[in-house]
Amino acid sequence: MEILKFDESGASSPSRKRSGRGAILVTFVALVFGAGTALASGTLTINDGDDIELAQGVTQTTQCDSSVDISLDSQLAIVPGNPSKFYLHGISVSKISDDCLTKTLRLKVYSATGFQQIFCTSPTDSGCSVDGAYIESAPTPGTSGDNRLNFIVSNVLEIATADTAKNITIETIG
Repeated sequence: MEILKFDESGASSPSRKRSGRGAILVTFVALVFGAGTALASGTLTINDGDDIELAQGVTQTTQCDSSVDISLDSQLAIVPGNPSKFYLHGISVSKISDDCLTKTLRLKVYSATGFQQIFCTSPTDSGCSVDGAYIESAPTPGTSGDNRLNFIVSNVLEIATADTAKNITIETIG
């Protein structure tokens, strides 16, 4: 009659339920951590593989002004017997803050690949460095907050492509 012995079968049945609940709990925790890891790995893609520009017109750190307008002027040079070429002819900086009026500003020109360009001739171009790598001057006072800095330069830097004179930096000197 041991087949009909109900006391032992009642004791073993609750232990099976406990182990089943533990397995469900362990499975649930594993799924939550697994899903969290999968979601976290999807957020690691930065800029979808495109180029990221660093400090090239994206963010400015300035001493006396955080926002100015810069424009480049080109000029077509026609030389008889030679092909016509475009050259960097001028750089204009406007909307310079009144806080910069006591400062000397230095402009440098860079190509799209980050190489500093030689773009002026000393002493022909006023404010040009001896090596032609930068030009500097103090801003000309204008109406409040719209002070200007204008340079006309010799035909030194040929504008072969749109990337020849891509970036301009402005440094505060003194």
